[in-house]
Amino acid sequence: MGDIINIYSDIPVNWSVSKLKYFSSIYTGNSLNDAEKNKFSNDEDGLEGRIYISSKDINVHNNSCNYDTDIIIPYNETKYKLAPLGSSLLCIEGGSAGKKLTFTKQEVCFVNKLACFTGEDSESSKFIYYYLQSDGFKVQFNSSLSGLIGGVSLTNLNDFQVPIPQKQTQIRIAEFLDKKTAEIDAIIEKKENLLLLLEEKKKAIINEAVTKGINPNAPMKDSGIEWIGEIPEHWEVKPLGYLGSCQNGVSKGGDYFGEGHPFVNYGDIYKNYELPTTVEGLAKSSEEDREAYSVLYGDVFFTRTSETIEEIGIASTCLKTIENAVFSGFTIRFRPYSLEELYPEYSKYFFRSNYIRVSLVKEMNLVTRASLSQTLLKSLKVILPPYEEQKSIVLYFQNKFQTIDKAKEKIDVQINKLKEYRQSLISEAVTGKIDI
Repeated sequence: MGDIINIYSDIPVNWSVSKLKYFSSIYTGNSLNDAEKNKFSNDEDGLEGRIYISSKDINVHNNSCNYDTDIIIPYNETKYKLAPLGSSLLCIEGGSAGKKLTFTKQEVCFVNKLACFTGEDSESSKFIYYYLQSDGFKVQFNSSLSGLIGGVSLTNLNDFQVPIPQKQTQIRIAEFLDKKTAEIDAIIEKKENLLLLLEEKKKAIINEAVTKGINPNAPMKDSGIEWIGEIPEHWEVKPLGYLGSCQNGVSKGGDYFGEGHPFVNYGDIYKNYELPTTVEGLAKSSEEDREAYSVLYGDVFFTRTSETIEEIGIASTCLKTIENAVFSGFTIRFRPYSLEELYPEYSKYFFRSNYIRVSLVKEMNLVTRASLSQTLLKSLKVILPPYEEQKSIVLYFQNKFQTIDKAKEKIDVQINKLKEYRQSLISEAVTGKIDI
Protein backbone atom coordinates (compact mmCIF):
# COMPACT_ATOMS: atom_id res chain seq x y z
CA MET A 1 0.00 0.00 0.00
CA GLY A 2 3.01 2.28 0.32
CA ASP A 3 3.18 2.94 -3.42
CA ILE A 4 -0.54 3.70 -3.56
CA ILE A 5 -0.23 6.30 -0.84
CA ASN A 6 2.70 7.92 -2.67
CA ILE A 7 0.60 8.43 -5.81
CA TYR A 8 -2.82 9.23 -4.34
CA SER A 9 -2.15 10.50 -0.85
CA ASP A 10 -4.49 13.48 -1.14
CA ILE A 11 -7.96 12.18 -2.02
CA PRO A 12 -11.28 12.54 -0.15
CA VAL A 13 -11.55 10.38 2.98
CA ASN A 14 -14.51 8.42 1.61
CA TRP A 15 -12.61 7.42 -1.56
CA SER A 16 -10.50 4.26 -1.89
CA VAL A 17 -7.46 3.33 -3.93
CA SER A 18 -7.27 0.04 -5.81
CA LYS A 19 -5.28 -1.73 -8.46
CA LEU A 20 -6.80 -1.07 -11.86
CA LYS A 21 -7.46 -4.77 -12.49
CA TYR A 22 -9.99 -4.79 -9.66
CA PHE A 23 -11.91 -1.86 -11.14
CA SER A 24 -11.65 -2.63 -14.86
CA SER A 25 -11.21 -5.59 -17.16
CA ILE A 26 -8.20 -4.99 -19.42
CA TYR A 27 -7.28 -6.91 -22.57
CA THR A 28 -5.73 -6.34 -25.99
CA GLY A 29 -7.25 -7.11 -29.38
CA ASN A 30 -6.19 -9.25 -32.34
CA SER A 31 -3.65 -8.53 -35.04
CA LEU A 32 -4.70 -9.51 -38.56
CA ASN A 33 -2.37 -11.06 -41.11
CA ASP A 34 -2.59 -10.24 -44.82
CA ALA A 35 -4.87 -13.20 -45.53
CA GLU A 36 -7.31 -12.13 -42.82
CA LYS A 37 -7.28 -8.52 -44.01
CA ASN A 38 -8.11 -9.65 -47.53
CA LYS A 39 -10.78 -12.03 -46.23
CA PHE A 40 -12.53 -9.37 -44.14
CA SER A 41 -12.09 -6.38 -46.45
CA ASN A 42 -15.39 -4.58 -46.87
CA ASP A 43 -15.61 -4.90 -50.65
CA GLU A 44 -19.31 -5.73 -50.68
CA ASP A 45 -22.06 -3.31 -49.73
CA GLY A 46 -24.19 -4.52 -46.89
CA LEU A 47 -21.58 -6.84 -45.34
CA GLU A 48 -22.70 -7.37 -41.75
CA GLY A 49 -20.44 -7.71 -38.75
CA ARG A 50 -18.31 -5.64 -36.43
CA ILE A 51 -15.87 -3.06 -37.73
CA TYR A 52 -12.18 -3.54 -36.99
CA ILE A 53 -10.39 -0.61 -35.38
CA SER A 54 -6.63 0.00 -35.59
CA SER A 55 -4.67 2.70 -33.80
CA LYS A 56 -4.60 4.83 -36.97
CA ASP A 57 -8.40 5.13 -36.75
CA ILE A 58 -8.13 7.05 -33.47
CA ASN A 59 -7.54 10.80 -33.60
CA VAL A 60 -4.94 11.75 -30.99
CA HIS A 61 -6.14 15.37 -30.91
CA ASN A 62 -9.72 14.88 -29.79
CA ASN A 63 -10.13 11.20 -28.84
CA SER A 64 -12.50 10.66 -31.76
CA CYS A 65 -12.59 7.44 -33.75
CA ASN A 66 -13.19 6.75 -37.45
CA TYR A 67 -15.82 4.01 -37.64
CA ASP A 68 -15.85 4.03 -41.43
CA THR A 69 -13.16 1.36 -41.78
CA ASP A 70 -12.46 -1.08 -44.60
CA ILE A 71 -12.41 -4.25 -42.51
CA ILE A 72 -15.54 -5.95 -41.16
CA ILE A 73 -15.33 -9.00 -38.87
CA PRO A 74 -18.46 -11.15 -39.46
CA TYR A 75 -20.61 -11.94 -36.44
CA ASN A 76 -19.84 -15.66 -36.68
CA GLU A 77 -16.09 -15.06 -36.24
CA THR A 78 -15.90 -15.54 -32.48
CA LYS A 79 -12.13 -15.69 -31.95
CA TYR A 80 -11.71 -11.93 -32.42
CA LYS A 81 -11.97 -9.94 -29.20
CA LEU A 82 -14.65 -7.32 -28.80
CA ALA A 83 -14.65 -3.90 -27.20
CA PRO A 84 -18.19 -3.27 -25.92
CA LEU A 85 -20.12 -0.10 -26.52
CA GLY A 86 -19.00 2.43 -23.91
CA SER A 87 -15.50 1.10 -23.25
CA SER A 88 -12.12 2.79 -23.62
CA LEU A 89 -9.56 1.85 -26.26
CA LEU A 90 -6.03 3.06 -25.53
CA CYS A 91 -2.94 2.63 -27.69
CA ILE A 92 -0.29 0.93 -25.53
CA GLU A 93 2.51 0.39 -28.06
CA GLY A 94 4.54 2.57 -30.43
CA GLY A 95 4.81 6.31 -30.91
CA SER A 96 1.16 6.87 -29.97
CA ALA A 97 1.35 4.80 -26.77
CA GLY A 98 -0.62 6.48 -24.00
CA LYS A 99 -1.82 9.22 -26.37
CA LYS A 100 -4.47 7.73 -28.65
CA LEU A 101 -7.63 7.07 -26.67
CA THR A 102 -11.29 6.77 -27.60
CA PHE A 103 -14.57 5.92 -25.89
CA THR A 104 -16.40 3.44 -28.12
CA LYS A 105 -19.76 4.40 -29.62
CA GLN A 106 -20.48 0.86 -30.80
CA GLU A 107 -19.22 -2.68 -30.31
CA VAL A 108 -15.98 -3.15 -32.29
CA CYS A 109 -13.11 -5.56 -32.88
CA PHE A 110 -9.69 -4.01 -32.48
CA VAL A 111 -5.95 -4.39 -33.07
CA ASN A 112 -3.51 -5.86 -30.54
CA LYS A 113 -1.76 -2.48 -30.09
CA LEU A 114 -4.92 -1.24 -28.40
CA ALA A 115 -6.04 -2.18 -24.89
CA CYS A 116 -9.71 -2.24 -23.95
CA PHE A 117 -10.77 -0.98 -20.51
CA THR A 118 -14.28 -1.83 -19.32
CA GLY A 119 -15.83 -1.25 -15.91
CA GLU A 120 -18.55 -3.30 -14.26
CA ASP A 121 -21.19 -0.84 -15.51
CA SER A 122 -21.52 2.22 -17.75
CA GLU A 123 -20.82 4.66 -14.91
CA SER A 124 -17.51 3.13 -13.91
CA SER A 125 -16.53 2.68 -17.58
CA LYS A 126 -16.94 6.41 -18.20
CA PHE A 127 -15.01 7.25 -15.03
CA ILE A 128 -12.19 4.96 -16.27
CA TYR A 129 -12.15 6.86 -19.58
CA TYR A 130 -11.36 10.09 -17.75
CA TYR A 131 -8.93 8.39 -15.35
CA LEU A 132 -6.94 7.23 -18.42
CA GLN A 133 -6.44 10.90 -19.31
CA SER A 134 -5.35 11.99 -15.82
CA ASP A 135 -1.89 12.97 -14.62
CA GLY A 136 -1.82 10.06 -12.19
CA PHE A 137 -2.35 7.52 -14.96
CA LYS A 138 0.13 9.22 -17.29
CA VAL A 139 2.86 9.17 -14.63
CA GLN A 140 2.41 5.44 -14.14
CA PHE A 141 2.17 4.77 -17.89
CA ASN A 142 5.28 6.73 -18.84
CA SER A 143 7.35 5.14 -16.08
CA SER A 144 6.33 1.68 -17.35
CA LEU A 145 7.26 2.21 -21.03
CA SER A 146 9.88 -0.24 -22.29
CA GLY A 147 11.16 -1.84 -25.49
CA LEU A 148 12.57 -0.54 -28.75
CA ILE A 149 9.32 1.04 -29.97
CA GLY A 150 7.95 1.76 -26.50
CA GLY A 151 5.08 -0.09 -24.91
CA VAL A 152 3.37 -0.99 -21.63
CA SER A 153 2.44 -4.59 -20.81
CA LEU A 154 -0.95 -5.76 -19.56
CA THR A 155 0.80 -7.00 -16.41
CA ASN A 156 1.89 -3.47 -15.62
CA LEU A 157 -1.47 -1.93 -16.55
CA ASN A 158 -3.30 -4.32 -14.24
CA ASP A 159 -1.21 -3.13 -11.31
CA PHE A 160 -1.71 0.60 -11.96
CA GLN A 161 -3.35 2.44 -9.09
CA VAL A 162 -6.72 4.13 -9.48
CA PRO A 163 -8.63 6.38 -7.03
CA ILE A 164 -12.25 5.20 -6.66
CA PRO A 165 -15.12 7.39 -5.43
CA GLN A 166 -18.63 6.21 -4.61
CA LYS A 167 -20.90 5.38 -7.57
CA GLN A 168 -22.94 8.61 -7.47
CA THR A 169 -19.72 10.61 -7.36
CA GLN A 170 -18.41 8.73 -10.39
CA ILE A 171 -21.58 9.68 -12.25
CA ARG A 172 -21.34 13.37 -11.27
CA ILE A 173 -17.66 13.53 -12.24
CA ALA A 174 -18.31 11.93 -15.65
CA GLU A 175 -21.24 14.26 -16.39
CA PHE A 176 -19.25 17.31 -15.31
CA LEU A 177 -16.24 16.34 -17.46
CA ASP A 178 -18.42 15.43 -20.45
CA LYS A 179 -19.79 18.97 -20.46
CA LYS A 180 -16.57 20.85 -19.69
CA THR A 181 -14.25 18.90 -21.99
CA ALA A 182 -16.73 19.19 -24.87
CA GLU A 183 -16.68 22.98 -24.49
CA ILE A 184 -12.87 23.08 -24.36
CA ASP A 185 -12.48 20.61 -27.26
CA ALA A 186 -14.75 22.70 -29.47
CA ILE A 187 -12.55 25.77 -28.95
CA ILE A 188 -9.36 23.74 -29.50
CA GLU A 189 -10.76 22.26 -32.73
CA LYS A 190 -11.44 25.71 -34.18
CA LYS A 191 -7.91 26.86 -33.37
CA GLU A 192 -6.36 23.66 -34.75
CA ASN A 193 -8.31 24.10 -37.99
CA LEU A 194 -6.87 27.60 -38.26
CA LEU A 195 -3.38 26.16 -37.75
CA LEU A 196 -3.99 23.68 -40.55
CA LEU A 197 -5.02 26.48 -42.89
CA LEU A 198 -1.87 28.44 -42.07
CA GLU A 199 0.30 25.34 -42.58
CA GLU A 200 -1.37 24.61 -45.91
CA LYS A 201 -0.69 28.19 -46.99
CA LYS A 202 2.96 27.73 -46.01
CA LYS A 203 3.20 24.43 -47.89
CA ALA A 204 1.67 25.99 -51.00
CA ILE A 205 4.33 28.72 -50.97
CA ILE A 206 7.09 26.13 -50.51
CA ASN A 207 5.81 23.81 -53.23
CA GLU A 208 5.49 26.63 -55.76
CA ALA A 209 8.98 27.99 -55.08
CA VAL A 210 10.85 24.65 -55.12
CA THR A 211 9.25 23.56 -58.39
CA LYS A 212 8.82 26.87 -60.30
CA GLY A 213 11.29 29.24 -58.64
CA ILE A 214 10.65 32.78 -57.46
CA ASN A 215 11.37 34.63 -60.71
CA PRO A 216 8.10 34.70 -62.73
CA ASN A 217 10.01 35.82 -65.84
CA ALA A 218 12.53 32.96 -65.89
CA PRO A 219 12.57 30.90 -69.13
CA MET A 220 11.07 27.46 -68.56
CA LYS A 221 11.66 23.90 -69.81
CA ASP A 222 9.94 20.55 -69.46
CA SER A 223 11.00 18.86 -66.21
CA GLY A 224 10.48 15.33 -67.48
CA ILE A 225 8.16 14.80 -64.52
CA GLU A 226 4.65 14.50 -65.93
CA TRP A 227 2.70 15.89 -62.99
CA ILE A 228 5.16 18.79 -62.40
CA GLY A 229 5.40 20.08 -65.96
CA GLU A 230 7.80 22.96 -66.51
CA ILE A 231 10.65 24.14 -64.29
CA PRO A 232 13.12 27.03 -64.77
CA GLU A 233 15.36 26.36 -67.76
CA HIS A 234 18.64 26.57 -65.81
CA TRP A 235 17.56 24.11 -63.08
CA GLU A 236 18.63 20.46 -63.05
CA VAL A 237 16.81 17.24 -62.19
CA LYS A 238 18.95 14.57 -60.54
CA PRO A 239 18.21 11.32 -58.68
CA LEU A 240 18.85 11.71 -54.97
CA GLY A 241 21.36 8.86 -55.15
CA TYR A 242 23.62 11.04 -57.36
CA LEU A 243 23.72 13.73 -54.70
CA GLY A 244 24.59 11.69 -51.62
CA SER A 245 24.47 8.42 -49.71
CA CYS A 246 21.71 6.76 -47.70
CA GLN A 247 21.93 4.87 -44.40
CA ASN A 248 19.31 3.12 -42.28
CA GLY A 249 19.45 3.91 -38.56
CA VAL A 250 20.57 1.79 -35.63
CA SER A 251 18.33 -1.15 -34.70
CA LYS A 252 18.88 -2.71 -31.28
CA GLY A 253 16.94 -4.35 -28.47
CA GLY A 254 15.16 -2.45 -25.73
CA ASP A 255 18.12 -2.58 -23.31
CA TYR A 256 20.09 -0.38 -25.71
CA PHE A 257 17.89 2.62 -25.02
CA GLY A 258 17.08 4.88 -22.08
CA GLU A 259 20.53 6.10 -21.10
CA GLY A 260 23.84 7.05 -22.69
CA HIS A 261 24.35 9.31 -25.71
CA PRO A 262 21.80 11.35 -27.74
CA PHE A 263 19.35 9.31 -29.80
CA VAL A 264 17.30 10.89 -32.61
CA ASN A 265 13.97 9.08 -32.74
CA TYR A 266 11.10 8.87 -35.22
CA GLY A 267 9.13 11.66 -33.54
CA ASP A 268 12.05 14.12 -33.69
CA ILE A 269 11.94 13.77 -37.47
CA TYR A 270 8.21 13.46 -38.05
CA LYS A 271 7.30 16.59 -36.10
CA ASN A 272 9.95 19.04 -37.32
CA TYR A 273 11.16 20.62 -40.55
CA GLU A 274 14.45 21.20 -38.74
CA LEU A 275 15.93 18.54 -36.45
CA PRO A 276 15.93 19.66 -32.78
CA THR A 277 19.42 20.51 -31.56
CA THR A 278 18.65 18.81 -28.26
CA VAL A 279 16.80 15.48 -28.27
CA GLU A 280 15.30 13.63 -25.32
CA GLY A 281 16.18 10.10 -26.47
CA LEU A 282 19.28 8.31 -25.16
CA ALA A 283 21.11 5.19 -26.36
CA LYS A 284 24.04 3.12 -25.12
CA SER A 285 25.86 3.64 -28.41
CA SER A 286 29.41 2.42 -28.98
CA GLU A 287 32.11 4.49 -30.64
CA GLU A 288 31.53 2.45 -33.82
CA ASP A 289 27.78 3.18 -33.65
CA ARG A 290 28.38 6.90 -33.26
CA GLU A 291 30.62 6.83 -36.31
CA ALA A 292 28.27 4.79 -38.50
CA TYR A 293 25.03 6.52 -37.43
CA SER A 294 26.27 10.07 -36.84
CA VAL A 295 24.03 13.14 -37.13
CA LEU A 296 25.83 15.95 -38.98
CA TYR A 297 24.99 19.38 -40.36
CA GLY A 298 23.34 18.95 -43.75
CA ASP A 299 22.01 15.44 -43.14
CA VAL A 300 18.37 14.86 -44.09
CA PHE A 301 16.39 12.22 -42.20
CA PHE A 302 13.30 10.45 -43.58
CA THR A 303 10.71 8.42 -41.70
CA ARG A 304 11.07 4.90 -43.08
CA THR A 305 8.25 2.74 -41.74
CA SER A 306 4.77 3.17 -40.28
CA GLU A 307 1.26 1.73 -40.29
CA THR A 308 0.13 4.31 -42.84
CA ILE A 309 1.67 5.50 -46.07
CA GLU A 310 0.92 9.13 -45.13
CA GLU A 311 3.54 8.99 -42.36
CA ILE A 312 6.34 7.69 -44.60
CA GLY A 313 9.01 9.88 -46.18
CA ILE A 314 8.49 12.81 -43.82
CA ALA A 315 11.82 14.66 -43.73
CA SER A 316 13.74 16.71 -41.20
CA THR A 317 17.08 18.40 -41.89
CA CYS A 318 19.93 18.69 -39.42
CA LEU A 319 21.09 22.33 -39.30
CA LYS A 320 23.44 21.80 -36.36
CA THR A 321 25.56 18.70 -35.75
CA ILE A 322 24.43 16.72 -32.70
CA GLU A 323 27.65 15.45 -31.16
CA ASN A 324 27.86 11.71 -30.35
CA ALA A 325 24.28 11.13 -31.56
CA VAL A 326 22.83 8.11 -33.37
CA PHE A 327 19.45 7.84 -35.12
CA SER A 328 16.53 5.42 -35.14
CA GLY A 329 16.32 2.29 -37.28
CA PHE A 330 12.81 3.40 -38.29
CA THR A 331 14.41 6.22 -40.30
CA ILE A 332 16.86 6.72 -43.18
CA ARG A 333 19.65 9.29 -43.27
CA PHE A 334 20.55 11.01 -46.54
CA ARG A 335 24.01 12.61 -46.43
CA PRO A 336 24.91 14.96 -49.34
CA TYR A 337 28.28 14.44 -50.98
CA SER A 338 28.73 18.22 -51.14
CA LEU A 339 27.08 20.97 -49.11
CA GLU A 340 28.02 23.36 -51.92
CA GLU A 341 25.62 21.60 -54.25
CA LEU A 342 22.74 21.20 -51.82
CA TYR A 343 22.32 24.05 -49.33
CA PRO A 344 21.14 22.55 -45.99
CA GLU A 345 18.74 25.40 -45.24
CA TYR A 346 17.17 24.77 -48.66
CA SER A 347 16.92 21.04 -47.90
CA LYS A 348 14.85 21.93 -44.84
CA TYR A 349 12.09 23.23 -47.12
CA PHE A 350 12.53 21.18 -50.30
CA PHE A 351 12.42 17.75 -48.66
CA ARG A 352 9.35 18.74 -46.64
CA SER A 353 7.44 19.89 -49.73
CA ASN A 354 4.32 18.31 -51.19
CA TYR A 355 6.42 17.41 -54.22
CA ILE A 356 8.41 14.94 -52.10
CA ARG A 357 5.29 13.48 -50.51
CA VAL A 358 3.54 12.90 -53.83
CA SER A 359 6.70 11.51 -55.47
CA LEU A 360 7.23 8.90 -52.76
CA VAL A 361 3.58 7.93 -52.34
CA LYS A 362 3.26 7.33 -56.09
CA GLU A 363 6.01 4.71 -55.89
CA MET A 364 5.21 3.08 -52.56
CA ASN A 365 3.00 0.10 -51.92
CA LEU A 366 1.21 -0.43 -48.62
CA VAL A 367 1.26 -4.01 -47.33
CA THR A 368 0.99 -4.65 -43.57
CA ARG A 369 3.24 -1.69 -42.81
CA ALA A 370 4.26 1.02 -45.24
CA SER A 371 8.02 1.10 -45.74
CA LEU A 372 10.47 3.36 -47.58
CA SER A 373 13.49 1.57 -49.05
CA GLN A 374 16.88 3.09 -49.78
CA THR A 375 16.44 2.04 -53.42
CA LEU A 376 13.24 4.04 -53.74
CA LEU A 377 14.68 7.02 -51.89
CA LYS A 378 17.79 7.09 -54.10
CA SER A 379 15.61 7.14 -57.21
CA LEU A 380 13.71 10.23 -55.99
CA LYS A 381 14.09 13.00 -58.56
CA VAL A 382 15.49 16.16 -56.98
CA ILE A 383 14.63 19.44 -58.72
CA LEU A 384 17.83 21.37 -58.16
CA PRO A 385 18.33 25.14 -58.57
CA PRO A 386 21.89 26.54 -58.64
CA TYR A 387 23.41 26.89 -55.17
CA GLU A 388 23.13 30.70 -54.95
CA GLU A 389 19.52 30.54 -56.08
CA GLN A 390 18.81 27.99 -53.34
CA LYS A 391 20.03 30.59 -50.84
CA SER A 392 17.83 33.26 -52.42
CA ILE A 393 14.79 30.99 -52.16
CA VAL A 394 15.54 30.38 -48.46
CA LEU A 395 15.60 34.17 -47.86
CA TYR A 396 12.31 34.43 -49.75
CA PHE A 397 10.80 31.80 -47.45
CA GLN A 398 12.10 33.48 -44.32
CA ASN A 399 10.49 36.77 -45.32
CA LYS A 400 7.23 35.15 -46.39
CA PHE A 401 6.88 33.01 -43.29
CA GLN A 402 7.49 35.64 -40.62
CA THR A 403 3.83 36.63 -40.34
CA ILE A 404 2.56 33.05 -40.72
CA ASP A 405 4.93 31.64 -38.10
CA LYS A 406 4.11 34.38 -35.60
CA ALA A 407 0.41 33.70 -36.02
CA LYS A 408 0.99 29.96 -35.60
CA GLU A 409 3.08 30.50 -32.46
CA LYS A 410 0.33 32.62 -30.91
CA ILE A 411 -2.32 30.01 -31.67
CA ASP A 412 -0.05 27.22 -30.40
CA VAL A 413 0.28 29.02 -27.07
CA GLN A 414 -3.49 29.37 -26.83
CA ILE A 415 -4.05 25.69 -27.66
CA ASN A 416 -1.44 24.54 -25.14
CA LYS A 417 -3.06 26.62 -22.40
CA LEU A 418 -6.46 25.14 -23.22
CA LYS A 419 -5.01 21.62 -23.18
CA GLU A 420 -3.28 22.28 -19.88
CA TYR A 421 -6.56 23.54 -18.42
CA ARG A 422 -8.39 20.47 -19.76
CA GLN A 423 -5.73 18.16 -18.33
CA SER A 424 -5.80 19.90 -14.97
CA LEU A 425 -9.60 19.79 -14.86
CA ILE A 426 -9.67 16.03 -15.51
CA SER A 427 -6.86 15.25 -13.07
CA GLU A 428 -8.42 17.28 -10.27
CA ALA A 429 -11.89 15.87 -10.90
CA VAL A 430 -10.87 12.19 -10.82
CA THR A 431 -8.92 12.71 -7.60
CA GLY A 432 -11.67 14.63 -5.80
CA LYS A 433 -9.96 18.01 -5.74
CA ILE A 434 -12.98 19.72 -7.35
CA ASP A 435 -16.23 19.92 -5.44
CA ILE A 436 -18.75 18.65 -8.00
